[in-house]
Amino acid sequence: MTGTRREAPSAEAMRVVRALRSFTNETELYLGAAGREAEMHRTDLTGLAMVMDRGDTGRPMTPGQLSAAMHLSAPATSAMLDRLERLGHVHRSQHPTDRRSVVVEMTDHARAVGEQMFGRLAAHMAPVLAARSEEELAHVAEFLEAVGEATRAARADIEQS
Repeated sequence: MTGTRREAPSAEAMRVVRALRSFTNETELYLGAAGREAEMHRTDLTGLAMVMDRGDTGRPMTPGQLSAAMHLSAPATSAMLDRLERLGHVHRSQHPTDRRSVVVEMTDHARAVGEQMFGRLAAHMAPVLAARSEEELAHVAEFLEAVGEATRAARADIEQS
C-alpha cells in the first residue's frame, strides 16, 4: 500500500475485534471441553459437523470430499471416520448413485449427543438472544454473516499463496 494511509480503527471497532477474538477463543475452549466430555477430538467434531451440514442439504458426503474440505490426508480422514464410527456417530455406506463410492452419514445417536453437547450452550445463550429485539438480532446476524464471509476470504488468500 504505497502512498495510501490507513486510518486507525475506532475504539468501538477495536472493541468489536476484541469481542470477536474473545468469542472465538471461548468457542474453541467450549468445543474442547465438550469434545473431551464426549471422548471426541476437535477434528472429530469438525468432521462430524461437516457431515451433518452436508447431509442436512440432502447431498451425501464422501470420505474424499471430507478429506479435501478439512485439508486432511486420506489416512487421517480414515482414522477420524474410524473413531467416529466406533463411537456410533457415523456410518459409511454405498453411494446411492455411484456404486464405486462410499458416503458418510451421521447417526441419530450423534444427533442426540450433539443436542446434549450444544443444549448447554444454547441454554446459556437463550437469555442473551431473548434480551434483543428482532431488529437487533437481524443486524447482529447480518454483521456475523459478513464477518464470516470476510474470514473465508482471508482463509482463501492464505490457501492461494
